[in-house]
Amino acid sequence: MKNLPKSKKTFSFKVTEETPYLELLAENTPFSKVALKKLFAAGAIWINEGKTDRKVRKVKGTLKAGQKIKLYFDPNIKPVDMDTLECIHDTHNWGVWYKPAGLLCQGTKYGDEFTLLRHVEKRLNRMPYLVHRLDRETSGLIIMAYDRKSARFFSEQIRERQIQKFYQAEVLGQIADDQGEINAQIEGKEAITKYRVLERRENSTIIEAQIITGRKHQIRVHFTDLGHPVLGDPLYGEENSHPEGLRLVATKLKMREPGRKHWMKIRLTDKYLLFKEPV
Repeated sequence: MKNLPKSKKTFSFKVTEETPYLELLAENTPFSKVALKKLFAAGAIWINEGKTDRKVRKVKGTLKAGQKIKLYFDPNIKPVDMDTLECIHDTHNWGVWYKPAGLLCQGTKYGDEFTLLRHVEKRLNRMPYLVHRLDRETSGLIIMAYDRKSARFFSEQIRERQIQKFYQAEVLGQIADDQGEINAQIEGKEAITKYRVLERRENSTIIEAQIITGRKHQIRVHFTDLGHPVLGDPLYGEENSHPEGLRLVATKLKMREPGRKHWMKIRLTDKYLLFKEPV
């Protein structure tokens, strides 16, 4: 067996005559035809068409003279358990899904097999649209639009801050106040997080946080700056490990449905919550 790359690597070939995809890659890369078929299915192979690259999933195909094919390989992409991926609220034009921790929202040029977007696409047999994202380590609710009209509607709602997003987090130590607001810029941009305490534990506090703005890693950054990093945070929480990983879950969405004026609230299933509030 040929030695496979131990780090990220790109294989790129430009042909001068018509050449079948599979034969070209099998002869010029260390991958077997069986492995190549998996890489095609995983979305790691792209064909150059003018100024753009197009993802290719079908193994049977032929490059035209002058075309370029690229194979992106990352040995660190590992399988993710997709069994806990769940649709919490579904309509014909959009849905709200539960994204488990460890799952990327969308793929990269190295593949999209173990991503929320690809998995929902295969379940629906059509391409959905991401209108917002969650960090890889964060679990919880995420809106998926099933058509462009719904995607535009939700994107506009997010820009206008009309979608309210709530999270539960377990943070290190005891937060002094039972509720509060953190108004501190992140990378020079306005960032506002409101919070309230749900439960106090011996060495930690479970809080509900509402993000008014949507900056990258907002809750993680704000509570780290407050001196109470989110438990299990591999990026901001020094000496702050947790056996269950990052203790941050997107739990509630308050929003308007496309074409309707009334507000609706969607809650995460109890089994995924960090703390179940009394009814």
